[in-house]
Amino acid sequence: MEPAVLWMHRDIRSRRHKIFGNLEATMYVAEADKCETAGGSESIDYVYFQEEHVEQVNALLVRTFWSGVDVKEALMYPEFTVVALHKRLVIGCAFLTPDAYLTYIAVSAGWEGAGIAKFMLYHLTQTVPTKDVTLHVSANNAAMVLYQQFGFKPEKYVVNFYKAYLPESSRLSANA
Repeated sequence: MEPAVLWMHRDIRSRRHKIFGNLEATMYVAEADKCETAGGSESIDYVYFQEEHVEQVNALLVRTFWSGVDVKEALMYPEFTVVALHKRLVIGCAFLTPDAYLTYIAVSAGWEGAGIAKFMLYHLTQTVPTKDVTLHVSANNAAMVLYQQFGFKPEKYVVNFYKAYLPESSRLSANA
């Protein structure tokens, strides 16, 4: 018996960027093309984080942030998670703690500008309507524009917040 799908939303309007440049994700796309998704092959489904997503989500977060990321413990709080799927390919994910701290939000290369991060952030902020959502972000991260659109304001500047995580060759600022 298959477990029930915890499904939030299906977006049939957003499309992948014309230049799908992430070769590693292309392997997953080839595998996902073998699968059928109700409602058409171009939809983006937003679901809660489930065991079947762990490997792809961790791989996306490692590509986006740093090695060693493992969000398996988020399975304990699925209501504070969101995973964006194209067929069965994880193309985005976001995680909030029960205390309203945004731990991760990421979108696969080639899917930027499709509104995926915006939907995920909106969904997570709605799960904690009585709390102020907080986060840390690299000082030169392009996501700061998205956070400002949602009304986030910088509270403090933390020098070397990410220094232990970012590789020396990273273009991201170690400051948050």
